[in-house]
Amino acid sequence: MAALFVATTLVRQPGFWILLVRATAEAAVVGALADWFAITALFRHPLGLPIPHTAIVPKNKDRIGEGLAGFIEHNFLTPEIVRAKLRSIDLARLLAEWLSSPVTADAVAVRLVRMMPHLLAAVDVREFQEFIGKSLSRRLAEIELAPLLGRAIAVLTASSLHERLLDRLLDFTRQFLEEREDQLYAAAEAQRRRWWIPKAINRQIGKAIVSGVNELIANVRAPGSPGRQSLLRAIERLAVELETSPEYRARIEDAKLRLLEDPQAKAWLSSAWGDIAHELLADLAAPTPQMRQTLATAIHSLGQRLLADPTTRARVNRTIEAMATEVIPWRAQLARFIIEVVRQWDTKTFAERLELVVGRDLQYIRINGTLVGGAVGCLLYLLSVAVH
Repeated sequence: MAALFVATTLVRQPGFWILLVRATAEAAVVGALADWFAITALFRHPLGLPIPHTAIVPKNKDRIGEGLAGFIEHNFLTPEIVRAKLRSIDLARLLAEWLSSPVTADAVAVRLVRMMPHLLAAVDVREFQEFIGKSLSRRLAEIELAPLLGRAIAVLTASSLHERLLDRLLDFTRQFLEEREDQLYAAAEAQRRRWWIPKAINRQIGKAIVSGVNELIANVRAPGSPGRQSLLRAIERLAVELETSPEYRARIEDAKLRLLEDPQAKAWLSSAWGDIAHELLADLAAPTPQMRQTLATAIHSLGQRLLADPTTRARVNRTIEAMATEVIPWRAQLARFIIEVVRQWDTKTFAERLELVVGRDLQYIRINGTLVGGAVGCLLYLLSVAVH
């Protein structure tokens, strides 16, 4: 526009159109310079001159920080706005979808595994062992085990999982006997309770006992066998008795309390954390920690179950909402934190960052000022011609 203004000024005998272009270009230059000055005055002194009411952003950095903090405090962190926003986005579903992804579950597990050695090293082992021992003892003393065991057995029987557990136990017992068969026979030979009974007879007695146990295991292991059905019915009756029988409850509670008072049991409970921490560290030091796969599977399963259970998601959303509501009273501290951070910023850096955030819109303001100035100049020239 400046070049156009100079070019039209050099014309010796300008006509109407040349004068119109000159007036437009002249006003456009004025508009461009005015907008350049206004925008520059926001962030610094134009041409480095200390003109009053320029470099507005650096001079008012602290006030801008206070205004930003107050704006966030009163327009974003009110209980009503936070609750409405949380209810509209369903954070529990977003969390469930995120955790149900195998890639996400594995990534979270990797980070947890990396953090665990540092967390374990930061714990005071002696104090934590004492805390774990007392806490476990107190919690176990408060829990009534009989109904809990009864419900656990009822859950297993309802899903037929108790049959699979029984089969595994029987298979383990049979394998144990097969692997130690010779040792059992040798022990039977060595137990000569009557001097006149030969070792061979003792060995045959041992073989007969092992064979009888194997037959019993095979009978119970066979689906539909009378022995198996009788044992399964006994397990179901046990579940009912544990939940309903005062005698069973009293006997189990008495056994539990006596066990908790036992010095060796107390020592074991106190040392439980040390053993767990040692096993965890040994696993985490392995090239491919089993803990990572276990955590990834658990996280993935948690995400899927949360995704499939609307009731649980509703409880999670209520928990998140309650936690957010508890944090809201701290919004004044958050506002002070923002103010302190802004105060620590360098004024020049603050102005440059703010200018870069606004970005190219500042240049478009200058361009628009040029175009608007030119249009106004053109209209004013046309109006003056019309008046004359």
